[in-house]
Amino acid sequence: MEINSESLRFILGIKIKQFRQAAGYSLKQLSEKTQLSVSYLSEIEKGKKYPKPEKIVQLAYALNRTFDELVSLQLDDELNPLSALLNSPVLKDFPLQQFGIGLGDVFDLVNDSPSKAGAFVRTLLEISRGYDMNVEHFLLASLRSYQKMHLNYFEEFEAAANDFRNQNRIQISSGISQSWLESILRDEFQCNIVYDDFNDYPDLTPLRSICPTPKQIWINSRLLPQQKKFILARELGYRILKLKERAVTSTWIKVETFDQIFNNFKASYFAGALLIPENEIAKDLESWLKNDTFDGDALNKLMHKYDSTPEMFLYRMSQVMPSHFGVAKMHYMRLNHKLDQDSYHITKELNLTNVFIPRSIGPGEHQCRRWAATAGLKQLAKEHHEPNEVKVSAQRSTFVERGKTFFNIAVVRSKSLGENTNTGMTLGFLIDDTFKQKCAFWNDPDVQESDVNETCERCPFTDCESRVSEPSIFAALERQKSREASLDKFMETHR
Repeated sequence: MEINSESLRFILGIKIKQFRQAAGYSLKQLSEKTQLSVSYLSEIEKGKKYPKPEKIVQLAYALNRTFDELVSLQLDDELNPLSALLNSPVLKDFPLQQFGIGLGDVFDLVNDSPSKAGAFVRTLLEISRGYDMNVEHFLLASLRSYQKMHLNYFEEFEAAANDFRNQNRIQISSGISQSWLESILRDEFQCNIVYDDFNDYPDLTPLRSICPTPKQIWINSRLLPQQKKFILARELGYRILKLKERAVTSTWIKVETFDQIFNNFKASYFAGALLIPENEIAKDLESWLKNDTFDGDALNKLMHKYDSTPEMFLYRMSQVMPSHFGVAKMHYMRLNHKLDQDSYHITKELNLTNVFIPRSIGPGEHQCRRWAATAGLKQLAKEHHEPNEVKVSAQRSTFVERGKTFFNIAVVRSKSLGENTNTGMTLGFLIDDTFKQKCAFWNDPDVQESDVNETCERCPFTDCESRVSEPSIFAALERQKSREASLDKFMETHR
């Protein structure tokens, strides 16, 4: 077990508290026996102070313990769950500092009952293993929580992108070209840019980029021009924002630290803000939202105006809508559909609501095929389309068990990176009073309405044309409710 100085203080404090309570001493009584102040003993037990060896000797003598018993890292059966806590991803990898929490704060929370705290963490780890979760899931979940705290809008990155545009006198009307981004990276940051299809390394062909050194970036030559621009702009973001720690590849093969994820998010945010200026897209969206009917073609034209992919544009909308329109209760989802498989894999998600929305589910479950993007991908797979052709649609999706309806904008396109895979994105807004005030087409009668659910296994619909699996989990929950109701009735009858 790797122990840092903070954990060392914590273990000693827990042991002293445990031994003191086992001896039946109060802090005051231990103070009298050791001639150490009550406040100093309290700080030791809370893991805030690590006493000098001579004071540990005094404590050991007063508690009828040996010096080695106090300073040893060996934990007894009651305290052994602490090893799960101290070695868990929660403490080792979770970015507590981003939420204003220090390790000491966690220690304070578990100080009163360390065995229960350790057992709780073990429970979380067991759940994570049951749902095939790993450290990367924890780290990505922490990033999503951080984004939700800030409504996915970060003024400092907007300002950095705006300052860069002003310094380089970039006119909004002219946009930013791929060649200009290349020249900035090469001339100002001495970054060598290589375009390659990675065919010499077949396992790497799905990757978008590889960064072998800070002075090199290899970009997949099969990407769309818009995707190449985004990667170049993101590389600028790493340098303008002075971000050092980073993942080597995009998409990730392996995530090692939260800083890698967080820095990728910062650089990507900068790239989106640079390529799609905040005030300009807000002005365009304001005009678009005033339409009485949903205009997918107009949205498609805006994507072309900013020379962006659907992913870039919809995600940029998710950053601008809360800050400029007050529409913050929304979710974003991106998923892939391999044409030779009847499965849909969520590759990115963000939920700024307290309502359930589509998300990654445990193994063995089948996500609802009625979701806006999923329905669009199903249709796309049946038709012949040009590579990377874009289709825009809308759907009012009601999660019947929650009684909440979302206005979902779905964009699907074919053949990502030349593979046999289609991609779909959904940006969904909770239809509440704020959304109705800002969006004139919220009740457009031509927009399809659909009742949706979480997964087939959890769904109560008996006449669903899209069902691919029996409602096993829903049926089990219903049986449990029936048993509980029968037991209540039995107890009332026989009291």
